[in-house]
Amino acid sequence: MNAVQETEPGRVWIRSIIMSGSSARLVPSAHIAELFFPLMASEPQVVETVRRIAGFGYYRAVETGIITGSREREALRERVASTPLILTQWLTFALLNEQLNLSSLDPALRRKSVARARELAHLAAECGTRKLSLVSGADPGEARRDEALAAFGDSLVALGETVSQYPDMILQLEPLDRFAHKRQLIGFSDETARWMQALRPDCPKLYIAWDSAHVALNQEALATSLRQCAPLMSQLHLSNAILDPAQPGYGDYHMKFGAPGFLTAEVAREIITVARSLEPPPELDEITIAIEMRTTEQDDLWANERECREFLQAAMA
Repeated sequence: MNAVQETEPGRVWIRSIIMSGSSARLVPSAHIAELFFPLMASEPQVVETVRRIAGFGYYRAVETGIITGSREREALRERVASTPLILTQWLTFALLNEQLNLSSLDPALRRKSVARARELAHLAAECGTRKLSLVSGADPGEARRDEALAAFGDSLVALGETVSQYPDMILQLEPLDRFAHKRQLIGFSDETARWMQALRPDCPKLYIAWDSAHVALNQEALATSLRQCAPLMSQLHLSNAILDPAQPGYGDYHMKFGAPGFLTAEVAREIITVARSLEPPPELDEITIAIEMRTTEQDDLWANERECREFLQAAMA
């Protein structure tokens, strides 16, 4: 059986794996919010980017932030409805910009955050969103972690009630790294899977959006993490990171695949091999997978998209 082995800081490898179970159908997604990050402030350009991406005929899904303009929401909904695209939208950008926090230990801030998240969920539904996604807030430390988990669980249940109004929409939570860089409340895979399973009777449409960089930064074995998350996993991000704390760039900076990070072509292929061999949530037909790489204004955005598409195509071949 395969595992990602951690030998010394910054060194990771994967051995081949043979696992039983139903095969999950992975379909390629374009993470537009990262690949075209400089355009995210212009909602008309986001919609136009989705149009061009759809025209490639390769991607089965796209990921954006929340769209607030009514004209752009209508245009995006029409575009998604006319194609096979699955639309994922991330609450994270909007909540951070408004300094909101669904796991806050400040009751007033948390109530404000929940109310705003529910408003944004309705806007996402108007776009035809199938996967509404988010992360937790900062980890408050061991002494108050259980309190923060309870508060965040209450927030997700409330948000889940809004999501449940839309039969085609699910709620995705992405665990981040606990100690390396982002230092989020929701982090380690085994803890997250147990906590979410316990929460699911009250939030039945809650799933895991798995991210390779955060798992690696948590010093978890990638294959083990995938197995732990599989029963609730609805999405994967192939994301790169430098894992050696002594090296410049250590942490989750949505860097390009390849050295000096751990996400080589071989590692990407092995992640996909493991993911395909796992038992997926039986109610989900497809699990989306994207390269997460952030661009800047100095980048050739469409050249970067092509590189990511080719990397993903090769890894999924």
